Amino acid sequence: MPAGRLWRGSPAQDAGAFDPASNPPRPPVTRLRHFGEAVFFLVGALLIATVFFLPVFPSFMLIDWFDTADHFRWLQGNAIPMQLVRYFVLAFPATAVLIVLTALLSALIRWSVLPRLKPGSWPVHSNLYCAKWLVNQIQESSLNVLHGVYATVFAPSWYRLLGARVGRDAEISTALGLVPDMLTLGDETFVADAVMLGDEKIDGGWMTMKPTVVSRRSFIGNGSYIPDGTVLPENVLIGVHSTVPDNAAIRNGDTWLGSPPINLPAREETAGFPEKLTFRPSPLRRLARGLVEAFRIIAPHAIVISVGYTIVLDVMPIAGAGNWGEVVVELALAGLAYGIGTFLFVVLLKWMLLFRYGRRSAPMWTPFVWLSEAMTNMYEGIAVPNFMRYLRGTPWLPAALNLLGCRIGRGVYLDTTDMTEFDCVKIGDYSELNALTCPQTHLFEDRVMKIDQVDIGSRVYMAPRSAVLYSAVVEDNARLGPLTLVMKGEQIPAGSSWRGCPAAPAR
Repeated sequence: MPAGRLWRGSPAQDAGAFDPASNPPRPPVTRLRHFGEAVFFLVGALLIATVFFLPVFPSFMLIDWFDTADHFRWLQGNAIPMQLVRYFVLAFPATAVLIVLTALLSALIRWSVLPRLKPGSWPVHSNLYCAKWLVNQIQESSLNVLHGVYATVFAPSWYRLLGARVGRDAEISTALGLVPDMLTLGDETFVADAVMLGDEKIDGGWMTMKPTVVSRRSFIGNGSYIPDGTVLPENVLIGVHSTVPDNAAIRNGDTWLGSPPINLPAREETAGFPEKLTFRPSPLRRLARGLVEAFRIIAPHAIVISVGYTIVLDVMPIAGAGNWGEVVVELALAGLAYGIGTFLFVVLLKWMLLFRYGRRSAPMWTPFVWLSEAMTNMYEGIAVPNFMRYLRGTPWLPAALNLLGCRIGRGVYLDTTDMTEFDCVKIGDYSELNALTCPQTHLFEDRVMKIDQVDIGSRVYMAPRSAVLYSAVVEDNARLGPLTLVMKGEQIPAGSSWRGCPAAPAR
C-alpha cells in the first residue's frame, strides 16, 4: 500500500489519494496530561472490574433469605441433584434482581459521568474523551450480565435508558460501537447481530461524533457496518457484512449489499403473513413473547448461580478441615462436570423443544421463533462459553455439533461455533472453516424468519470471517477468501476460488 492512499472494500482496493493535511493539526499534549491520563485509565479499569460485583451481593442475600426462611420445604435435601434444583429455583428471582440492578447501575454511572453528548470533534486527550472511554467500558462490561437482553422485547428499553432515541416495536440485537446519544432508531426498525452501528471516528488525534439515524422499517443485516453520520431513509435494507454509500445516494426502499455497496434493483418480497404476526402483534402475543424471553434472559445466570452455590456448600467442609489437595481435585472435577453438563443440557433442550430444524418460513411473532431464539441464546450463553469454545480447532468440536444435529464429515477443522439451526448445516470431509466463519442458516426478512440448508462440500477452505447464506451450495475443493460473502441461493463451483463481499471469482 503506497503512502497517502485511501483503501476500502472487501477485497480492499485503492480508492484515491488521501491528504493528511485535510485533518486539523494534532493537539499538543503535556507530560503532566499524559501522566494524569495513565493514572485515570488504570484506576478506571480497576473501578470497572470492581463495580459490577456490587449487584451480586443483593442477589446472593435474597437467595440466602429464601433458603434460611424455609419457604421451599419440598426442595429440601442434601443430595446434589436436589441442591441444584433448589438453588436453580431460588436463583430465578435473585437473577432478575441482578439484571435490573446491573442495568440501573450502568445507567446511573453513565449519566453521572457523561452529560448528553452533542455532535462535534474533541481531542482524544480531553476530559470528554476520558469520560466517554469510561462509559464505553461500563457498557461493554455490563454485557456479561445483560447479553440475554439483546434481541428481545426488553432491548429498546435498555437503549432508551442509555440515551438512545428508539421508536415503537424496534428490534435490536447485539449492536456494537454505538454512541447512544447520537443514535435514532425509527418505528419497526430491525438491527441484526454484530452490527457496527454509528461508532465514533478517531482520526489525527481527534474524536468526531455525528448523529446516526435509521428510519422506519429499515433493516440492517448481520455484521454490517453503519458509519456515524449515516441517515437511512424508510424501508431500506442493508445486507449481511455490507456497508452503506453516501447519504445522498440512498432512497426509500433501497437495497444495498456488499463492500463497497451495490444497489440491487429488486429484492425478494415476503408475502402471505398478516401484519399481526409480523409488525402489529396482539397484546396476548406480546405478553407470551415477553414471558419466553424473560425466561431465556434469566435461565443462564440461574444455572451458573445454582451450580456455584452447590459447589461452594459441598467444598466448604473439606476446606474447613484443611484438606486443600482434595479441594483442588473437587473443584477441577466440578468445573469439568459443569462444562460438559451445560452442553448436554443444551443438547437435551434442543431435541425436546425443537427436535429437527428444516426449511421453513416463520413470522417473528410466533412461538417457533421465540423458542428458536431462546435455544440460540442458551447455546451462546452457557454451552459456548463454558465448554465449546475450548474445543475450537480440535476434533471434538465437530463431534459436539453433530450431537446437536449438524452433519459434519471426517477430518473437518472448525475454528468457529457460529451455528444456529444445526440440522441445516452440512460440511463434507476434510474441509477447513477458520476463525469466525459462519454457515448462516437463517435470516430475518420483513419480520419473517427464513431457514434453509447450507451445504459445504469436501476439502472446502473458508478463510476468517467468511460467511455462506442459506440455500447456498459450496462444492468440493472450493476456496473462499477472508470477509467473503456467498449470497443465498448461490452455487460455488468445485475447484474454484472466490473472494469479496459479495463473492466474486478471485484473480
